[in-house]
Amino acid sequence: MRKVFVNFDDPFSPAKRAEMRAEILRDGLLADKFLANDPDVPAFGLNLACAWPFPEVWRASYERMAHRLSALGPWIYVYPFPFTHVTLVTFASFARHTRPTAEIVKALKEKLPAITDALAPLFTEGSPERIKPFTLRPQSPVLARGAGILPLLNPDDEVARLRQRTVELLQRNETLHRELTERGLNVPGIIHSTVMRFRQPPPDLEKFLATFDEIAAETKFPPMEVGEILLTSETKPYMRSGEVLRRLTLTSGSP
Repeated sequence: MRKVFVNFDDPFSPAKRAEMRAEILRDGLLADKFLANDPDVPAFGLNLACAWPFPEVWRASYERMAHRLSALGPWIYVYPFPFTHVTLVTFASFARHTRPTAEIVKALKEKLPAITDALAPLFTEGSPERIKPFTLRPQSPVLARGAGILPLLNPDDEVARLRQRTVELLQRNETLHRELTERGLNVPGIIHSTVMRFRQPPPDLEKFLATFDEIAAETKFPPMEVGEILLTSETKPYMRSGEVLRRLTLTSGSP
């Protein structure tokens, strides 16, 4: 499992963005294997997420951006608004469980009580460790080799605390932690939402990059207030299908 809990003021600083762009110019963009081959392949994953989908107040700006990006060609896949989300922790990776048997799905679903029990201190009213409502501040979209990303900043570091404590609490249950690790347990090192991938690399790279930069510069979203965490299943790649299995309400105030 990859664990990165470094706090950045902005992990996508101008210097980092320039470094990422240099890598793209040197090595090109990458096609997504699922979108290129079988975008609707049955799968099963478990995630801790929020904003599935994004707030309604974001819809107009998002769909305007999505329309402009999609118009660049059929090789571009932009997440439809209903499938937008922010993954906080992956408990079981869908990519490790494509075309899963009924037995595998059943086994993964049976982990839910143990997961929710382990994380109870973070979401129980009155717990001194409970996660409080938090704000996510979107930054300008940035392009990596394989995806378009919407970076999100969390000024009070509540997401970093959530991720850190989630791993520590899971580790107390050695059997559960080992099983989830084998299933793809992963904690992202940044807060972000992937909003675009490639069915195949655009044929005119320079033109694509110039247009992407123009769209990114003109795309703005207000801060997002998060008061609910979702435990979700993922039954097609990139949350194209799935369901909310648990809703975990965040509360503020003294325990």
